[in-house]
Amino acid sequence: MQNGWVKQGSAPGDRGLPRKQYRITAAGREDLLERLGTFSEEDAGDDGAFLFRVALFDALPKQKCQVILAARKAFLISRFKQLGELREGVGARSFGSAALDRVQTLVQGELSWVHKLEGQVKSNKGDLKCTPLHTYRATARQS
Repeated sequence: MQNGWVKQGSAPGDRGLPRKQYRITAAGREDLLERLGTFSEEDAGDDGAFLFRVALFDALPKQKCQVILAARKAFLISRFKQLGELREGVGARSFGSAALDRVQTLVQGELSWVHKLEGQVKSNKGDLKCTPLHTYRATARQS
């Protein structure tokens, strides 16, 4: 609230008592979108940071989505190669081998998913400025 990104108000609560209500301001939305569009090499290796941004791709410009996907893809390719090198040093019938195979399968699956997302971003997404960000409560009331 100190930066002017959030406004606080009150609304009637379920039991008659007022509850605090927070709303993002235009400046807050602008800052949030800027932060979401910033995706470091460290972020590329963080599942949560990546998935959070993918969940909000509808609010990001097409170019930023493409940069995020390219960074994650580069991380996954590097990870797959590292796992392959580790695999060479492990016995073929060991539990270590089984674990590495599982992780490589997960990485391959995510690479396929990222490729699919790249196609969706390229063909279906215009260069949107921002779509409304809804809270859970607001979305639940609309249903």
